[in-house]
Amino acid sequence: MYCSHLFVPLQVQILYYKEYTGMKRLYLLCGILLTLLLPATAQQVQLQIDGTAPTEMQLIYLYDIARQQPVDSVVNTSGAFHFSRQTEAGSFYKVGVPDVMFLLLSDGTPISINFNRGTLTGSSLNERLHCYDLQASNLEMSMQYAYMAGNKPLLDSLRTARQKLLKYIVSENADNLIPAYYINELAYFCPYAEMKQLLSPDMPYADHPIAQPARTMLADYELKMPGRRFHEMSMPDSFNRLRQLSEWCGQGKYVLLHFWSSTADDYLRDLRRIVYCYEEFHPKGLEVVGISSDTDKQPWLRAINELHMLWPQLCDLKANSAASETWGIHTLPANVLIAPDGYIVAANLFNGDLEDKLEEIFGE
Repeated sequence: MYCSHLFVPLQVQILYYKEYTGMKRLYLLCGILLTLLLPATAQQVQLQIDGTAPTEMQLIYLYDIARQQPVDSVVNTSGAFHFSRQTEAGSFYKVGVPDVMFLLLSDGTPISINFNRGTLTGSSLNERLHCYDLQASNLEMSMQYAYMAGNKPLLDSLRTARQKLLKYIVSENADNLIPAYYINELAYFCPYAEMKQLLSPDMPYADHPIAQPARTMLADYELKMPGRRFHEMSMPDSFNRLRQLSEWCGQGKYVLLHFWSSTADDYLRDLRRIVYCYEEFHPKGLEVVGISSDTDKQPWLRAINELHMLWPQLCDLKANSAASETWGIHTLPANVLIAPDGYIVAANLFNGDLEDKLEEIFGE
């Protein structure tokens, strides 16, 4: 099936890419959580794939998205290949070789793939999914080219286009399972209220195993929702003294909880922002408490000293830090602003939003 007639929010035709900057954190989270399997009682259907491919594609793989691993492979014999296996209905797979793969959904309808022509035919649902995958993958690869060229305006434009496409895909397929494949990335930039609606239990894709990261992100956000009281937590500081957040939170001052790690991507730029905020607003009443996810004490202490971080620093040096469960912190950096009465004002203020919020609170 060809896809030129389908909606494309930005008229750009490009190839596949996993963006190096913002989105890779989400893919890491997905890689950890997507090992959850479909229920053992799920309906079984026959997955039957017949295909043609160039002879240089000697071995064709069937890759299970939920399990994050190949589950089958066949030899490409004289340009033809065939898969036939029992699968759980609604499972997502990719077929091909690492550089070229077709996305599909197991729904019991035979599928035909032509790698020479780049086409997939099968159920209307799979044909639609194939077209969406081409558009999303094209935008992704273009983002890579823009990133490597250092063209930030183009990168931002392409990122916006991809986000619009994902929103379109999910909104147009509220009656089927296609959104399950895209909802995790959507959750990374979608407002809470919108995600809450998109993951409503009555949506057919909401409880799909590969949508687990989105559900986790939603639950994590709810831990940091404005209006909720801060969550108490005990953790050693940089002098190995056990401290509690209640020493600062709810004590009559605004408190910025800054979650970070010396191993996180681009942590220096984020920490310089926090240093600026501390120097600018601490004299006006702002308290800052750093909470690190480092597991090695020396890089953590070195970063504290090199950047002259004068505020309290906490870290339990555990791979699964207490901050992850208590505050729902799974991507770094992160921040939470606490009001003087101990209730959350805002969370994850970036790109100047933190400075603007503090200016609003403390004035010029």
